[in-house]
Amino acid sequence: MDISKNTSANQLLPGQSLRFGVDLIANKKAGALIVIGSTPKLDKISSGGITLYNCDYTPEMLSELSKMDGAIIVDDSVTKILKANVHLNPSDSITTTQTGTRHRTAERTSAMTGLTVIAVSEETSLIKVFENFNTTELEESSAILAKVNESLQSVDRMRRRFDDAVTTLGELEIENTLTNQEVLEVIQRGELLTRLANQVKTEALKLGKDAGLIMIQIDSLESGVQNTLNLVLKDHLPSRKFRTTIKANNEINKLSYDELNAVEYLGNVLSKLPLDDISVSKGYRVLARLPNLPENLHDQIIQKFKTLPKLLSASPEKLYEVEGIGSSRAQQLRDYFDTLLKNIGFSYINGH
Repeated sequence: MDISKNTSANQLLPGQSLRFGVDLIANKKAGALIVIGSTPKLDKISSGGITLYNCDYTPEMLSELSKMDGAIIVDDSVTKILKANVHLNPSDSITTTQTGTRHRTAERTSAMTGLTVIAVSEETSLIKVFENFNTTELEESSAILAKVNESLQSVDRMRRRFDDAVTTLGELEIENTLTNQEVLEVIQRGELLTRLANQVKTEALKLGKDAGLIMIQIDSLESGVQNTLNLVLKDHLPSRKFRTTIKANNEINKLSYDELNAVEYLGNVLSKLPLDDISVSKGYRVLARLPNLPENLHDQIIQKFKTLPKLLSASPEKLYEVEGIGSSRAQQLRDYFDTLLKNIGFSYINGH
């Protein structure tokens, strides 16, 4: 069970009132059995106990009531404590994976009633949540934060590897020496980065209110990755098979980690074999990096010149022939291409 995606269990995220109460009990080594909500099914397996009228929930009150042996019943919204010292008698015929009496009772009660049940171990202070036939052991915020920070470092390393691969791709595209393998490595690293970032986000949600800064860091680390991947896919995948980047992304998303890590398998899926063949860019990513060039002109320019090498060698007069390109924009494009070529060590001379 992912407590960050569940309504009642959200109350158990760090920083929430119910979590404060449960932590108080665990820290005092008191032990407790807490049921969230009340139903006729729960009434049938309950006996004894004290009914509390207009008892507002507070972490301190929950902790005090845990000193009694029985279960504590709180309402669905965890704003009122309904009963304390309740004896629960779920059916022994329900199988359970738990060993202690309190935890077996918690698992069986949850199974019979459909309610969320929390068990706090008196001996070990472990907190377990039982819901929808799933069991979750709550971790301390410090332990979650340590894991998230470690995972963030992995995301950062993967981002640097991705950026390095994109830089190499850009240089080799202009030289027209880029191979299928180098294209696939960019796609591979970008997808791995996205998957890893999503995993860290899921883990960070367990921090509750403390997740904000982590989310900002993750968003920063994956900023622009999907846009870059889409441009690389548009530039290098065969248009006949992949008319849109959506289709290509769907194929990539379906791959297992083993399949994604096997470059040749990825190449087969994306029709980029043999690996050592030259992959000629269409030029979408180069055009996207030029400020103030309307996106609707990209397709018209690519349709005219077909490939990046032809585009980079186009004269201002040829660029001017594209519908929507005026003389000043044609010269702006030529100057931009000259800068790219100069940075790589090439030059444009008389259109050749």
